[in-house]
Amino acid sequence: MEGSVQPSEGNRTVLSDEQKKRSEARLWRWIVYMWWGHFMLFPVFDVYEICKVWSADSFGHVPWFPDCCFGYGYPFLTFYAPLGFYVAAIFHFIFALDYGPATKLSFYTSIYLSGLLIYAFVYTIGSRERWPRLAWWALAAASVYALTRYHLTDVFVRDVMGESWAWATLPGVYWGMEVARRRPWLGILLVSAMYAGLLLSHNITALWGSLFIAIYPLLTARDLRWPCIVASGGLLGVTMSAFFWYPALKLGKLTQKAGDLVAMWGTPHLLHENAVFWRQHFLEALGYGGSIPGPDDTLGINLGFAVLICVILSAIALFQRGLKTSQRYRIALFLLLTFLVLFIMSPQMPWKKMPAIFLYLQFPWRLLIFTAFFAASAAAMASPVVDRWIHPAILTGLAVVFAIPTLPMILMPSVIKKMSPEQLVKWNRRYERKGLYAGSAIQEFLPKWVRGDYLNPRFLEEHPIPPNRLTVTSGDSVSNTYTHRGTIYEYSYNASVDSEAGIALFYWPGWELRIDGKLQPNSVRLGPDGLISLNFPAGSHHAELRYDLSPEGRIARIFSSSAAVIWILILAVGWFENEKFGRKE
Repeated sequence: MEGSVQPSEGNRTVLSDEQKKRSEARLWRWIVYMWWGHFMLFPVFDVYEICKVWSADSFGHVPWFPDCCFGYGYPFLTFYAPLGFYVAAIFHFIFALDYGPATKLSFYTSIYLSGLLIYAFVYTIGSRERWPRLAWWALAAASVYALTRYHLTDVFVRDVMGESWAWATLPGVYWGMEVARRRPWLGILLVSAMYAGLLLSHNITALWGSLFIAIYPLLTARDLRWPCIVASGGLLGVTMSAFFWYPALKLGKLTQKAGDLVAMWGTPHLLHENAVFWRQHFLEALGYGGSIPGPDDTLGINLGFAVLICVILSAIALFQRGLKTSQRYRIALFLLLTFLVLFIMSPQMPWKKMPAIFLYLQFPWRLLIFTAFFAASAAAMASPVVDRWIHPAILTGLAVVFAIPTLPMILMPSVIKKMSPEQLVKWNRRYERKGLYAGSAIQEFLPKWVRGDYLNPRFLEEHPIPPNRLTVTSGDSVSNTYTHRGTIYEYSYNASVDSEAGIALFYWPGWELRIDGKLQPNSVRLGPDGLISLNFPAGSHHAELRYDLSPEGRIARIFSSSAAVIWILILAVGWFENEKFGRKE
């Protein structure tokens, strides 16, 4: 036909080849080692480090990464929330998965749980209030929330494990609060477990999420009983997660970036510069690169069309007949919180007037998790009215349709088909030479006393680290054998006199030395160069240098373990009471 553009035979062949490549790329998506996001393979390497320490020692918190910083060590999970990495490490051991697939499975699990838990939240309220087509509306809310644009950006583009798991734990806390209205003990168990998970998933989301979580029972309760139950669950969750957050707060002052608002927090100028403009919420950006200041940012940091539709529907329903006063009030609260978060992310937010604690955000668009949750929930809460206009299956379908353009976009960058642990270690070393350690680009967790050029590649070439990382500084100690397993460094040595040695490891609270199995108090000291200094007694001995936990970590572990025991006791008592009641029936 004249005026039409038809591909030639050659073009058809090219198009066919391109389609074949895209199909193969989609297939590789499920079988490749790991996709390539902003954090590249660092989540995989972090999981590898955890598994290595667990294999060498025992299951538990891993605040110290022994292989980072060219083997000097790095207190990465002392400060970086560990939940998603631990889940991946557990998958590695349970399912015998390689580190890449185990990490992918942790990401995918977080997506699934995010939808499942908001489904449970909506279904719990709806079953109590007898909403129409409840299962469909719960599915619609779950689809909108789990498949919203920024959620997929977090998982596939930014490749951030912590925030991905925050998407799952946030609705879990709200679900637990709703369960606690009628079943207090079960509610306490759910709130505590989910809130502990939130605190262990992502520091920034946990801070801001705690504010919104506290608002919900305070503004929707009819008496003090329910808020007190929720507070009890929250307190138990805080205590269960104390093994992480307490040392992080106490030891933060020992890092080189302590007090640096640009590195650890943010400044009013930077927050304003990275604001999300109002008109950006009416777009669906599909970019892969990093975020840039201004309204032309191509990264997927938008409200999302599906979320926008939820806001519009619930806002219209708010002023229609068919809602009870309590329902109308709750919808209004969730819409108000949605618009509050949108304002906080906007250029109009007066950051200079805000308390310093609220500057702990870095990028305002990180709060899009809350707009997705509040808007998706509000639409389901308005179902007694909205159900007369639209079937929830349509909203579910729209959420899926709007998510489809993300799929080819996330396949654009290179993917890693296969990588052995040895190759993974070499990959990490290559990027350490560029100044990236465990995924932190500005070395924000380096001990403040580390001075010199230890991490300078040229310095390392000119001053290679001894194979056993030991240098005798006084005495005549001679090392016969050396073994390194995880955070354990073992030496068999001979010395005619008491000797002192320097170990090419960064000093950090928590190192301990055992000679022939006996703990040697005060034998591990901070050397003048920021490295470890040890005392070796005379004789032939076996020395074991091990990183355990800081004094703060040991204290927090006691509280967390006690809280976990209380949680199990509540579960056991509740199960026993249910069994007893069932037998009476």
